[in-house]
Amino acid sequence: MVDVPEWLSSTLAADGAAGAGTLPHWIRALSPDATVAGPALVVALARDDNTPMRAVPGAVTQPGTVLVVAGASESPTAVLGDLVAADLLAAGIVGVVTDGLIRDSRAVAKLGLPVWARGVTPVASRKDGAGSIGGHVTIGGVDVRDGDIVVADADGVVVWPAERYDEYLAAADAKRRQDESRVR
Repeated sequence: MVDVPEWLSSTLAADGAAGAGTLPHWIRALSPDATVAGPALVVALARDDNTPMRAVPGAVTQPGTVLVVAGASESPTAVLGDLVAADLLAAGIVGVVTDGLIRDSRAVAKLGLPVWARGVTPVASRKDGAGSIGGHVTIGGVDVRDGDIVVADADGVVVWPAERYDEYLAAADAKRRQDESRVR
């Protein structure tokens, strides 16, 4: 379990990593008031098929996990809706980052599941059995592995490789302290 400080924002995470691991602007906050930070659990989807999403709750090993769902960047169908969102929350998922779309966006927001996505759609996905949970994905040109640290808020999403967490956190903290001294 990684203890992520409350002060860590996506801007400080980007500063701490010199911009590395920053997802593209088109993966945007659908819940702009939310901030999440925690270890990633990755899911790889096939276009128009969200089959693995129903099995994600059984794969969550710790509360505070951020789900990173890749493979839907060209899909016109939803990665998740309110039913899947409720299951994810119950399993300890604190946020979802995806290159795809979601549906039931008002209901998902009302449930309290923060989402960073390409957008919304009313169209459901197929359930053909394709995709996987865990391991490694590439989303928006950024490689993400299970356990990497995801920081997401209104300004965007940044992913830190788990093995560089201490280094990037120290750099982000130094930037935070420098900024605070300039404001005083």
